[in-house]
Amino acid sequence: MSINLIKCPNCGSISVTSVGSDKYNCSHCKAYFQLVRPDVQRIDVVEHNCPSCGKPIEAGKGYKCVKCDKYDLCETCVDDVPNRGYMCKSCIKEIGENCVICNRFAWHVCGSCKDMFDKGEIPNIDVMKTCNDCFDSLFTNLVDLKTYSNRTIPAGLKVSFNCPKCGDVCIDCAEEKKSLLKSGYYCKNCGSTINLNKLWAADGSI
Repeated sequence: MSINLIKCPNCGSISVTSVGSDKYNCSHCKAYFQLVRPDVQRIDVVEHNCPSCGKPIEAGKGYKCVKCDKYDLCETCVDDVPNRGYMCKSCIKEIGENCVICNRFAWHVCGSCKDMFDKGEIPNIDVMKTCNDCFDSLFTNLVDLKTYSNRTIPAGLKVSFNCPKCGDVCIDCAEEKKSLLKSGYYCKNCGSTINLNKLWAADGSI
């Protein structure tokens, strides 16, 4: 007869004591935790530490990964993946939908990089994907041009880049070209003129 040992999600100890329906107390680190049924997404627990990063979690704030079944995870170690549910960073990376910086779900993908990857021109590792928090580092830049497409742009205005054919593009795919009559940005992949989406200026103004 096989016996399923209960492990503490905080320290990994099997020295645990049942204190209620599916609830346990760890004799080693004194943490309280609750086993989760497969159909339960959100976990109702007593305050504990995230087994992935060690961050303290308030009661009822733990999450369970729908792919690997890790549970009691904090909100920074999971992301709500569209059409899938909450997944941990390791599983998001495993399915190839991770941010290249922090491994959370990538909401932004450089359309130019993706198109070049589909053509076999660059390896998969160079396909630029970021989450909302890391979007700024790969998809935005400070523009110091005085004019762009006959429009006045304040010096130091922060913008993101959008190609009419490829979609959102990263900084590496936005090629700046200057001339005496006109200056602007062009998509390195298709050559289209890139639209600059205003975000904010260096002084905080728009």
